Amino acid sequence: MHEIQKRQAKKTSMLSAAFDNQKKALYASARKQAKEMSREGVAYLENLKSTLLDMRKDEVPFKSYLNEVTPLWQNREAPLSTLYDNYQSDMNDLFVRRSQATNDASGMIRANPERREKSLRQHMANARKELDRCHEKEIESTDASKLVKHYKALLHTA
Repeated sequence: MHEIQKRQAKKTSMLSAAFDNQKKALYASARKQAKEMSREGVAYLENLKSTLLDMRKDEVPFKSYLNEVTPLWQNREAPLSTLYDNYQSDMNDLFVRRSQATNDASGMIRANPERREKSLRQHMANARKELDRCHEKEIESTDASKLVKHYKALLHTA
């Protein structure tokens, strides 16, 4: 009985030692990977920092854009007022003409409801005829396709 216990203890200590060795190897590997990741991260951040500094050097300051745009903005009043003075009557008349055209079209629709209904029915009939014609063409092309396939099959068997 004592010998069995010794064997059990020896076996347990061997398993425990193997487990400890695996654990130590795992921890060592994890430490090594963590150091590598840390080094890579620092290198990446340094590279990013240098890239950002390079981009900052190439950056055009806002004031230079502002200095270019300000004269254009200040000089816009004279051309716009000239344009408005030249075409003022056309611009004012444009809205009146558009409103008048819309009102005329609305009045025509209200004034001739029978004519509008007749036109609507005629367009619906024409659309129906076109749909029927397209459907017939589709059927004919399907039938022709089947006929061609049938003749090909006959030629291959002969």
